[in-house]
Amino acid sequence: MQSDYYQASQRPSPALRPPGDLTGFGQDWSNELHRWEFILLQGAVFFAPYIAFHHPAVYFTLGDALFAGAFLLRLCTGRMAPLFADLTWLWLLALLMLTGGLFIGSVVNGDMVRCVTLVSQYCFAYLIVPMVLLRRSEAEVIRLIKCGIWGMTAMCGIGALIYMSGYTSLSNDQMTLVTGGRRLAGFVDNPNAMAVLTVMTLPLVWFLLLSRQMKPVTGLLCTGMLVTGIILTSSNTGIYTLAAATLIFLGGRQHFKTLILVACLAGAVMVFGQDYLPQTFQHRVLSAMNSGDLAGAGTFEYRQQLNIEALNFADDHLIIGMGADQYRFNSQYGLPVHNTYLLMLNEGGALSLLGYLLVLSVPVIAGAVARQLPHGRLVLLTTVTIVLVFANATLGVPHVYGRAWFLSIFLAVSPALIWYGPTRRVPASTPMTRRPVRGAAPPSRA
Repeated sequence: MQSDYYQASQRPSPALRPPGDLTGFGQDWSNELHRWEFILLQGAVFFAPYIAFHHPAVYFTLGDALFAGAFLLRLCTGRMAPLFADLTWLWLLALLMLTGGLFIGSVVNGDMVRCVTLVSQYCFAYLIVPMVLLRRSEAEVIRLIKCGIWGMTAMCGIGALIYMSGYTSLSNDQMTLVTGGRRLAGFVDNPNAMAVLTVMTLPLVWFLLLSRQMKPVTGLLCTGMLVTGIILTSSNTGIYTLAAATLIFLGGRQHFKTLILVACLAGAVMVFGQDYLPQTFQHRVLSAMNSGDLAGAGTFEYRQQLNIEALNFADDHLIIGMGADQYRFNSQYGLPVHNTYLLMLNEGGALSLLGYLLVLSVPVIAGAVARQLPHGRLVLLTTVTIVLVFANATLGVPHVYGRAWFLSIFLAVSPALIWYGPTRRVPASTPMTRRPVRGAAPPSRA
């Protein structure tokens, strides 16, 4: 198996073809479209977490526009492939269950206009995006992972500069870069969401470092900038998920010495460097850690009240849900429950909840199937780490149809889908196959 770029390089250039020979014209045109499609896709991955870049009345961001353009160009080139290879049927079944439960609930109890809007958002995030993002050559996969890292790193760097300048967004500002409580929200427009998206980016950095696709200095600088961004968000969710992601990843790699070193370094910063940390971080995070009082850690107790209400509603909506986006109209608080699992259960019934759980499982299954490929175990560990972080984060957020939410999972599992297909073959010589992980099966020759 060879990359598209390699295949294109073997064809004679138009200048070397005999006059009147148009056999390669269509292929040259396809390659040119593919080049522009991949440029758009890189921009889409970079700007995907920049959620604030959209019109106030329509949830369609700059990254979404670039994804749509890349999708159309890839469709024109005929390079579309089953997004999860042999597991595509399972992914489509999961998406059908998720959206089907919302649709049935909306037909019986809800608003069909709102249902169409919500289902279309989910289909864009979980069908269009992976169709254009997955099943690419190794060079493209690595480039896209780096684009995802650069996007979040740039946001954290710009956010840190704005934060240190003392700027605070006003309540009527269209874009909340720094909240009135001095929490960094960046271009995500939400401090907790920015913290989670940043944590989900870190395992991608570690994957590139361990697979030798990124220089150690560059990887350490990216890690430092991303951790700085998490600290400036002053998000308890971000800090706890950062600790969990580090524990899962390093523990899975059996790098216990590194894990102990990281724990000692973090403890030293918390004990001796408190005075140098942002005041908001000290008040929201450190005080809650020291006292064990979750009331000072944000809106935890208020969210628990919503969860209890959702559990009480669930008995009446196991089979047929309330309908898409109808929870807020049934709640005494006038808000959707900030728990994706309970929201799916209530609005789409058990069918939607099972579909959502299956959506979380398919990338892990794909990574597990490909674990014997070069760096397959590292790909599986990276995917599992990000999926667990995401699964935990959705305990505190409503619907997750934003394209940025699942992007890191797609990027993490994408190396497992480079070679995964009916033939199960691996390229003869690529940067990743030259250094197989310990215990991996030797690559087969194409």
